[in-house]
Amino acid sequence: MDEWTTVKEAAKIRNCSDRTVLRWIEQGKLESKRDGHRWLILKSSLKTEESPTETDIMSVLKAQLEDIKAEVEEKNKLIKDLRQQVEDMSERHDTIVMQLTRQLGDAQKALEYHKMPWWRRLRLGKGKGEDKI
Repeated sequence: MDEWTTVKEAAKIRNCSDRTVLRWIEQGKLESKRDGHRWLILKSSLKTEESPTETDIMSVLKAQLEDIKAEVEEKNKLIKDLRQQVEDMSERHDTIVMQLTRQLGDAQKALEYHKMPWWRRLRLGKGKGEDKI
């Protein structure tokens, strides 16, 4: 004959709270029936419902840790790539600034040469004025 137990006794057997046992009843994880205002749980259904062992928990945590490690490695690689891109852009920026500075200097020399009176440019000679300024 089937043996039935109360929620309180089932919680003691499973080493959990009364609320957890009631939640399992609501989820249909335990075979149960109402006896007036209280629930009765079939004892055999308590034994089939196994709680996770410490080994199971550790294996799940190890798997999660491995996933986290993989994500961290991936993000570290992405950070390294981004740093390299920033360094490359910085070098290009410096090169462009140097070129523009040189062009600005040449343009200022040419402007000064063209601002000179024509007779001074004539005395300096054609094309020589840019070198002497």
